[in-house]
Amino acid sequence: MYYIKDAKIRRMTDYDGAPCAEVGVLPGAVGDSALLVYIVEDQREEGYEIVRILTNDADTATDWFDNNLHDAFKDVTVSGFTGSTVMTPEDERSKFQRELLIFGDLKRQLGEHFRQLP
Repeated sequence: MYYIKDAKIRRMTDYDGAPCAEVGVLPGAVGDSALLVYIVEDQREEGYEIVRILTNDADTATDWFDNNLHDAFKDVTVSGFTGSTVMTPEDERSKFQRELLIFGDLKRQLGEHFRQLP
């Protein structure tokens, strides 16, 4: 399970043509990677849905342009949740999404960012 220390909207972008928020997530556990989580509006869930998750192992010394020239970003959307004896991978992913959306005032900030789109 992934523990959240901090989460902030980095920018608005698009994912498969839909408006999407890129959220930077700092880990609460030593050794875990920072994440870039891509969230779109979704009426079926709690108003939002995670569509993509990347690990963000960028080092400012080698990846100072925030690019992937040194394989700093890896897609873990599917592989990032392995499950446990008490939770399936799907349950872990759902729990992570719920915890992310209630972290601080992220859900309110998401609403503001999506409302500002043309």
